[in-house]
Amino acid sequence: MVRYTSPRNSGPRGSAGSEGGTMKARSWLTAAVVAALSAPGAARAQGMEGRFSIAFQAGTLSEIAGDLLKDAQGTLLGKPATIDSQGYRDVYAPDLRLQGQLAYGVGERVEIVARGTYYKANGTAVESGTFDGVPLAVYFEPHGDYEEVGFEVGVRYYIASTGRLKSYLGAVAGARVQSEILVSFSAAEAGTSIQNVPFSEESTVPVFGLDLGFTFDFGRHFFVGLDSALRYQGAPTAFEPYPSLPGFNDSDGRWSAPVVATLGVRF
Repeated sequence: MVRYTSPRNSGPRGSAGSEGGTMKARSWLTAAVVAALSAPGAARAQGMEGRFSIAFQAGTLSEIAGDLLKDAQGTLLGKPATIDSQGYRDVYAPDLRLQGQLAYGVGERVEIVARGTYYKANGTAVESGTFDGVPLAVYFEPHGDYEEVGFEVGVRYYIASTGRLKSYLGAVAGARVQSEILVSFSAAEAGTSIQNVPFSEESTVPVFGLDLGFTFDFGRHFFVGLDSALRYQGAPTAFEPYPSLPGFNDSDGRWSAPVVATLGVRF
């Protein structure tokens, strides 16, 4: 007698083995995900609380508003002279800005930030008024170059803090030390020039503003980012070199917009 096994009896066995393997794979995957989420430090990675960061920032700064030279009328060297107002952005083009930053998370979304800043911009010549009826140029080079060193502290609030991409808003206040500035006058058609006239003293001025930016994490420690800002700083102290031409150097405070790239580490 010939015996045979029906195909219907073998199919379910193979299917059961396949389903068992699938169930095991799912169990292992679930266990791996749970282990990853419950690993030490995972909770900390979800927010900023208790974490320090150190960052280096480099970028530039654009002048937005504020007059460096003011309208004035009077005399220079006994001749009638006028000065036309000129803004900071007419004299100083954007240049390299460097910053160093230290931050500490005091909450899941909140950091305290301390920052040191350095900026230097080369001045240029502007035609700004008349001397005895001929055009007068004011030179802010080389002794009119602008240089500052500053320190800021602030609070940063993270709109998104749980993912690799973190966005934030911040408010800061601090002070900047501005260099002394000298200017020169030249009326080429009159064959007259006045060199190195004191314009503003070395001054410590207040600064405050807002930050808006983001960072992107590469692992738990390293990150890059972009920071844009709005700043207002007070006016420097003016010299009074020519009582006969008062107010030409009575500069305004200035509004500016720094933009810097960030490279940092958290721990």
